[in-house]
Amino acid sequence: MPRPGRSRYRGLALPRCSPAVALGLAFLTAASPALGQPRNNYYRWVEADGTIHVTNVPRRTPGAWQLWKSLPGSGSGSGGGRGSGPGGPADDSPVALSAERFHRYDSIIRAAAARYQLPQSLLRAVIHTESNYHSHAVSRAGAIGLMQLMPKTARSLGVREPFEPAQNIHGGARYLRLLANRYGGDMVLVLAAYNAGAGNVEKHGGVPPFEETRAYVRSVLRRYYAYERQAQDGGEQLRRSPARNLPE
Repeated sequence: MPRPGRSRYRGLALPRCSPAVALGLAFLTAASPALGQPRNNYYRWVEADGTIHVTNVPRRTPGAWQLWKSLPGSGSGSGGGRGSGPGGPADDSPVALSAERFHRYDSIIRAAAARYQLPQSLLRAVIHTESNYHSHAVSRAGAIGLMQLMPKTARSLGVREPFEPAQNIHGGARYLRLLANRYGGDMVLVLAAYNAGAGNVEKHGGVPPFEETRAYVRSVLRRYYAYERQAQDGGEQLRRSPARNLPE
């Protein structure tokens, strides 16, 4: 079985968040599991002031770490998914970026991208694919809001009001940062885990063989490139991720 990152799906590299920056974000992550620990485990430690730390290597810093087995993906982790509504994972229509609602959350997206060291275009592409920018969207699997956070995932990331745009976007960005560090910045594996759950990525040694998840990864990457082109055409200087691999 191929290891994660060896699948035939290839993507872009995301920057890794340094330990100092991660601590400053109150979201500690690590790229590799501890020796002997199951690969899909996550751990959380909540400080007295409410600061949340999450990692898959809990003993690098002191704290009362609690074990979680996994965090579910936005598609419920089974490959059954939400279907293919407008803006959804199976939507292969041309990417239109001019609707007013696509810019309704620009300031929140900019803040979340800067805080968690993610490209704005990635956050926009995930929101576009997950909810088509509808803040009160609810999927058949129970995923909620702009970035379609499953209730368990939202609670674990400190999101108390998942329909509130700022909380939802920052929560989704936190989860993407956790996954980016876990998979060494491989954008395809990050997106596959966001949709299907890290457990399925680990189980299948790469992108799971779920039609929804594969369509989801393609759709998010297609929109990511469209948002990057729009940013360049508009003169906005976004940090581009280094092109480690290109999608086939």
